[in-house]
Amino acid sequence: MAAKHYLIPDYILNFKCAMCTECCKRWRIDIDKKTVDKYEQYAAADQEFAALVENNLKKNKDGRAFIQLKQRDKTAITEVEGEKKEITVQEARVCPFLDEEGFCAIQRKFGIEALSDTCKIFPRNIAFTERGYEMAFTYACAAAANTLKKKEPVEFYMDPQGFDFPTLNGHLTKIGDVLERKKAGKTSYFEVEELLIDIMQFREMDVDTRLILAGIVVDKLKDGDTAGIRKYLQNLDETLIDQLKNIPSQPLFMMKLVKEAVDKRILGGITESNLSKLIALSYIQLKLLDEAIISNAKVESLLENYNKYYKPYVSGISHIYENYFVNFIFSKKFYTHKYMDAFFLMIFFYTLIRFFTICSCMAEERNVDEDMVVGVINAIERSIGHNSSFYEDVLKKIKQGDYHRLPYVLSLINL
Repeated sequence: MAAKHYLIPDYILNFKCAMCTECCKRWRIDIDKKTVDKYEQYAAADQEFAALVENNLKKNKDGRAFIQLKQRDKTAITEVEGEKKEITVQEARVCPFLDEEGFCAIQRKFGIEALSDTCKIFPRNIAFTERGYEMAFTYACAAAANTLKKKEPVEFYMDPQGFDFPTLNGHLTKIGDVLERKKAGKTSYFEVEELLIDIMQFREMDVDTRLILAGIVVDKLKDGDTAGIRKYLQNLDETLIDQLKNIPSQPLFMMKLVKEAVDKRILGGITESNLSKLIALSYIQLKLLDEAIISNAKVESLLENYNKYYKPYVSGISHIYENYFVNFIFSKKFYTHKYMDAFFLMIFFYTLIRFFTICSCMAEERNVDEDMVVGVINAIERSIGHNSSFYEDVLKKIKQGDYHRLPYVLSLINL
């Protein structure tokens, strides 16, 4: 059997699950066909497990399945008239295989290899390429989001000593050889990925300038000539970057984009409490997005607080954004999407994160810090970033309005 190869960023290599069990609640948990077959084999020899599978696994016609989450009671401590009392409350929909001690009954009984691809992978995104298995994060996991606080630039390791990963049944992105990449119009994809990561880690520029530079590169990637682009960048006139940085900002357009995206998410239903709190801030407490038409007064209020609580302190959180963008690029979205579409999605999430972070600053009347930004990222990723059908629909609507072209995207960066 050929040896497995891994290309792993340091933040994945050093990750440890916090055992918070949040990934076992509220979300639909899909089970691949090979795992379903394996569970049926286990059930044939284990009556207790057979009962669990029969009561909690809903099988599809194609042989795959999903776990039917259950409401369950748990005890909590509350204070009534100065006296602490134990009460019973109903917990959100929970995976029935999660036991009272916070462990997965399947993994405890049969080992980690018995888990479905969904449960093995989270909170990772895994791509299989000619270089091996390449892993990035979804920051829908709070413990993964906390790795964004790492201040040193991300380093990547090929086949790090002692690293291994359970066998997968195919629940991953696949990036083919040169011929397949050529058919996809991405012959030089890996060079593109490396170039964009280099730009995002170029700390002689502030984060917004790096994004603008990445936008220039993406706009010129139609021919895939990365060598030519690197030469172009070496001779790039700083005047051009200054001109692009001075493209008039469009905070009203930014707020409209946020409102349209969030309105759509509200209509679709929000199960994540942290995003609900951020939405309550912007709609109810601060009244920035509460009306159909966003007034100039609301825009001015946002900008005033941006300049008071956020802009002077952005250097203290720039490493978080840098790490976020590096992970976004390494998660292969620039392969699975057209280059400009992927760049727009990156800026779209940046826009959401920055907006709700400013809202948090306003509501709490304090300066931005690491914990605030990481909390916002985790909230957005759990409800929006983890829902590809939602943000793909946002991308589709933006493209219909022709707003994903470079000048419009750069206007979102220049707040």
